[in-house]
Amino acid sequence: MTEQTNLDQHPRLPYSISTGIPKQGEAEIEGYLQSLRLQGFCVIERVIPQDEVAAARDNLLRGRQLLLEDRQREHRQRIELERQRNPQAEINDSPQRLDPWRANPVPPPLPPQAEICDIARCEVFAEYLAAPRVLQVARAILDPHIRILQTEVNKSSRPSAKPISAEQLRSRGWHSDWPHDLTAYGPNEEQPWKHCGAVAQPFPDLCMALSTVWYLGPEDVTPFNGGTWVVPGSHKDPRNPRGPDDGIDSSAPIPGELQVSAPAGSVFMQDTRLWHSGARNQSQYERTAVVCRYGPWWLSGNEFGNLHSGGHTLRTYVPPEVYANFSPQLQLLYRHLVAGQMDVLQPGNQEAAARAQSLGRAERSGDNSQLVVGGMRVEEWKRRRAEGST
Repeated sequence: MTEQTNLDQHPRLPYSISTGIPKQGEAEIEGYLQSLRLQGFCVIERVIPQDEVAAARDNLLRGRQLLLEDRQREHRQRIELERQRNPQAEINDSPQRLDPWRANPVPPPLPPQAEICDIARCEVFAEYLAAPRVLQVARAILDPHIRILQTEVNKSSRPSAKPISAEQLRSRGWHSDWPHDLTAYGPNEEQPWKHCGAVAQPFPDLCMALSTVWYLGPEDVTPFNGGTWVVPGSHKDPRNPRGPDDGIDSSAPIPGELQVSAPAGSVFMQDTRLWHSGARNQSQYERTAVVCRYGPWWLSGNEFGNLHSGGHTLRTYVPPEVYANFSPQLQLLYRHLVAGQMDVLQPGNQEAAARAQSLGRAERSGDNSQLVVGGMRVEEWKRRRAEGST
């Protein structure tokens, strides 16, 4: 709770940054795509219907408890395995004890070399991750073949136990997300490996992944209860708040910043290059949230991003018996984490490849003299493609 009594009450009221985007159909999806390309983020409202948010939240909170038990069991298994391999070794919690697995990873790793994926204990909530609007946007921005490379179900914004000062409200923690996070999770001289890996600056002008924050209430997300700070358009800037040579104070406000607001059940989606920061929750309630990262098939979450599971293991896994209960669309997003499952090209890529292969000489002009290389804009290419499919 805050020590201030003269706070403007307006920020408590729910509104959404997706205001103005048409609802339903192709126009809605195109609105999200334009927002992502120009601003670096969008909000897809009420992906989880209002009357289903509470059940999804309850499933998530229960899943957190089960995951805690899983982590403790996996920890004991790793310690026991080390004792069996080297009875003389000193067993402790040092991250170095996992070095042998880093040096010789086995894809896909099985427990105890890997940690169970958070989504495995949140099966009710999990199905929303394959919601049609979310997948349409992600596939249009990234690739028809996408995967979920990170799942963190313990990303809630909790109320402050002590009064919040004006200085704390002005404090930021600007960064961009993996694979564009230049420091996560805190490498140092003793542990230089403690980093997820990152794309080198200047970042290519390409969206390589989409971070999503799923808002599960109980309140709508507003600036008052900790809506994420964002800097619109920052995904196009070659600098970065954590860039060692960029002279940006990652803890200070930035001109043009704003806070995300959205109804409970909505999904905040951002280009991983976008500069953003957490915010203080000034309300009396925990704001429950989940973070998931969607990536294209070519972005590896195995060799890099291997600290996102919440521990220092190589990667996460989904038990086959849990995977078997996923819907077909959800299975496509997680099968790369399941032992015995081959992550073959998804249907969108298969259809495009088959169509390209099937083109006969009769469909080709045999004359390229009309081509002006570099003379066609993406918009014209899309228009011609759409006309050709009708």
